[in-house]
Amino acid sequence: MIDHTQLAVAASDHKATVVFYERTLSAIGYAKLLVFGPNEEYVGFGDRAMPHHQKHTDWWIVSRPEPEKPAKSHHAFRCKDRAAVDAWYEAAIEAGGKDNGKPGLRNHYHANYYGAFVIDPAGNNIEAVCHEPL
Repeated sequence: MIDHTQLAVAASDHKATVVFYERTLSAIGYAKLLVFGPNEEYVGFGDRAMPHHQKHTDWWIVSRPEPEKPAKSHHAFRCKDRAAVDAWYEAAIEAGGKDNGKPGLRNHYHANYYGAFVIDPAGNNIEAVCHEPL
């Protein structure tokens, strides 16, 4: 079970990346819940529908100094249905993400794998996926 994950981005990409995720994650029910650090370099997101006492930051964006350019990574967000995948993709493109795979079935994974892919401002491959049948 995953409790939380962290995406490290170069300091020069940090603000654009945070704005990108604020816009794209809101389409699937996530919100920025916590920001800390002397330069606000730690930004935590979580499910905005959770009761206040259960709110949990499980997706973090962390700024790293420029010489320490982090390796690119892949992260996937599970969505409750295919419409949420579509909404996430539209929000991601509107927020400046680059298309890396429009919403659709990916039968090579399994018969109900419905996903969409974008490249975020820091160059990471981000996915929204639904595993439920229609």
